[in-house]
Amino acid sequence: MKNIIVFSGSNSSNSINKQLLLSASKKLELDSVQYVDLSEYDAPVFGEDLEKEAGIPTQIRDLKIMFSNADGFMISIPEHNGLLPAFFKNILDWLSRIDQNIFYQKPVFLLSTSPGQYGGQSNLKILESLFPRWGAEVISVFSLGNFYDNFDLELGVIKNDELQLKLEAAVKDFRNAINLAVEEFI
Repeated sequence: MKNIIVFSGSNSSNSINKQLLLSASKKLELDSVQYVDLSEYDAPVFGEDLEKEAGIPTQIRDLKIMFSNADGFMISIPEHNGLLPAFFKNILDWLSRIDQNIFYQKPVFLLSTSPGQYGGQSNLKILESLFPRWGAEVISVFSLGNFYDNFDLELGVIKNDELQLKLEAAVKDFRNAINLAVEEFI
């Protein structure tokens, strides 16, 4: 059974990146797709003094174990001033203190969206180059600009046919990589 973890790098309760993620994850058509709400993983702002004093938070250790059991990851990350959100960076900082290999050389699909025309592309370019440092095999990258023009909030789908086809192609590439990775492991 394939276990795919999907999560948003946003802690907003009405995140458009979460909406895109959930829409895209439905297209995976794999055995087990597990949505993880990172906002439920309480972690103070990382600092070496805090780590020495209190250690790594239990919830971060639990998240690391969950990640170790995954066959792949689909992650939608908003862009804050051209970079990843501080919330998500903090989670990564804590996870990397356990082991820099956060994603265990598993396939990763990176997504982003924004109300603006570029859809978080600046952030995605940065993350696409950084994620391999954390053990990610970045397979697919998808950006959805002009979210409110291109996404049907009521139906939870992309309404622009060309962008929908691009997403489907990226999902197919990711799904194929997951299938190959799992076959190699068996």
